[in-house]
Amino acid sequence: MQPLRFIAKKAILPSALLLLTISLIFNINSAHAETIDSGKSTLEKIDIAIINDARIFAKFDESMPAVVNYFTPLTEGAVIDFYNKSYGEPVKRERKRGRLTLNYQQTQQQIRVVISQQNNLRQVDVLVEKSMQK
Repeated sequence: MQPLRFIAKKAILPSALLLLTISLIFNINSAHAETIDSGKSTLEKIDIAIINDARIFAKFDESMPAVVNYFTPLTEGAVIDFYNKSYGEPVKRERKRGRLTLNYQQTQQQIRVVISQQNNLRQVDVLVEKSMQK
């Protein structure tokens, strides 16, 4: 019975060190997570032009790349006019597999607008990324 007590006492020190190490790691990660979370709350959302009657089904505008996806009953021409007024003339236009892709260049952003037919509606997908140009 004596050897068991000796082993148990000897095992306490490594266990205590393990618990202390885990506790320190957890506290460091918690502090880091709080810093990240508090940093997120101070970030501004990315401004993405959206048509007034849009039925938004996905919106991720808290960081780059920012994305918004929605449906609109407007014609393809009306959607193009809206984005041309919002971002200027597109630097590139491409139609592929029935989808029209418009690429716009702003000072610090590249904007890609994809317009596709979905039954009687138009699906509009807008992707905003940081510009590679300086």
